Amino acid sequence: MKKKYSCFSKFFAFTAIFALFSASNAFSQNSLEDENKMFQEIFDFRLSLRSLPDADSCIEKIHEYKSLNGEKINSLGEEARLTCENMLATAEYNCEYEKDIHSPNMEKILRPQYEKIAEFSKGKSAENLNPYFVLTSADLTNSMLQFLPRSNSITLGLQEKKDYAVVLKNNPKMAFALTLSGWWYYYAPAVGGGSDSKAKEFFELAAQNAVSDYDRYYCSINLAQFYFEKKKADLCEKYMEEAEKILPETRYVKFLRKINRIGYSLFDYNMNSRREKIDKKLIVED
Repeated sequence: MKKKYSCFSKFFAFTAIFALFSASNAFSQNSLEDENKMFQEIFDFRLSLRSLPDADSCIEKIHEYKSLNGEKINSLGEEARLTCENMLATAEYNCEYEKDIHSPNMEKILRPQYEKIAEFSKGKSAENLNPYFVLTSADLTNSMLQFLPRSNSITLGLQEKKDYAVVLKNNPKMAFALTLSGWWYYYAPAVGGGSDSKAKEFFELAAQNAVSDYDRYYCSINLAQFYFEKKKADLCEKYMEEAEKILPETRYVKFLRKINRIGYSLFDYNMNSRREKIDKKLIVED
């Protein structure tokens, strides 16, 4: 009788542990789904900013969004919360960059977030982190490079490439990762591994795998501007029209057409070394 009771106790203990493990897995899965849903919501919000009339309106909308959704974002785990903060900080930085490439607000927006993600990432590998955290952190860090010593920039730039590769190894059809990889290959010097042909390959793969409006919109923009640089006007126009279908009346497409008319692309505009020259030509154009 004692032996039977012992067996029953072991069986009960095993069943309880299994149930607890299953419940924990279910909770973890639900939590992950909630986090990814939040990320997509912010991507959608960022896309909607392209319909606003100017950068100041976008900044105002970002502040409003953070105020309205702060409690929801803060209720997430640390990694997911940092991911959301990355996305919103980068969006605000882009608005300041649009207004003035010398805006002192740019570093004020990026540096506190950069320091938080650097602290959180210590001792961790891209293999064990949420891919959206890895990608949004790399995206923010890439914007932060201009405020860091050159030696740091080279090291971080090479790490960025490695992190993208890890994310794509585990998520080969992730459009956001493919897009950022394309940007990396486009801007990196040839001696450091940069390649126009690789950039095109990643931009095309991103477009093929894009599902959300956010990804489809920016994939169309990237390909349009890539083909503009290659002097393939018909393909440039094709993808600009695709972007307009996703987000009609977007000021962003109108602006890109404007800089294309004076001979520059989005890739040129995002380079500090060319930006001031473009801004001066735009004033004359107006």
